[in-house]
Amino acid sequence: MPRVYFGVVDVRDVAELHLRAMTAPEAKGERFIAISGETMSILDIARVLRRELGPRARRVPRLQAPDWLVRLAARRIPLLRAVVPMLGKVRHSTSAKAESLLG
Repeated sequence: MPRVYFGVVDVRDVAELHLRAMTAPEAKGERFIAISGETMSILDIARVLRRELGPRARRVPRLQAPDWLVRLAARRIPLLRAVVPMLGKVRHSTSAKAESLLG
C-alpha cells in the first residue's frame, strides 16, 4: 500500500455533525471538517483492521510500498497517478470550527 495519510472519523459522528449543521442557524452557509483525532496512514488503518478483525482481515495488506515503486507503478496504473502527489504528505486538520459553532 502507498504511504498516504487520511483524517478519519466515525460515520456516526459525521451523521451527528450533519444533523447539527442542518438545524443550527449559525451553521448556514458554513463548511465543517469532520475529523477525529490524529491523521492515520493507510498502513495504520490496516493494522487497526487486522487487530480488530483478526482472521477475517487475512487479505488486508501488511506492507507499505516505497514511494519510488508507487511512482513507477503509476506510469502504468492510472488509479495510482492520483496518489503520487499525496505520497508522504501529512495534512493536519481540525474539527475545532464545528466543535465551537455546533458543540
